[in-house]
Amino acid sequence: MIFIDSDFIIDYLRGDENTIKIINNLKEDIATTEVNVFEIMYGLHIKQSINQDQIDSAKEFFNTLTIFPFNSNCGEKSAKILTKLIKEGKEIEQNDCFIASIILENRFNKILTNNKKHFERIEEIKLI
Repeated sequence: MIFIDSDFIIDYLRGDENTIKIINNLKEDIATTEVNVFEIMYGLHIKQSINQDQIDSAKEFFNTLTIFPFNSNCGEKSAKILTKLIKEGKEIEQNDCFIASIILENRFNKILTNNKKHFERIEEIKLI
């Protein structure tokens, strides 16, 4: 299972040919997290002018994926990830820790992201 981060989802929904090609050529099942769904839907709803077609397209795309939840175990796991990184002087955004904790909690470790700067700091996560 490979998880897709929000930046890749945004590029896919915008019709970026390279991103579409990458996602369509993946040999493994793809998934995302409830945090990524939040980030995408928030981005669509915060706009000055809400585009229902974009919202519908995002929902359709999410319906094709397995979406993993943030559960109580993820809360502690993400806290451990973030505090470790803070102590090492490598702090990243909380949402990225939430995403990583969901991936790891479900015994996976691969993410497709352009946000390599953050996710490469989490040793257990493998970047695609």
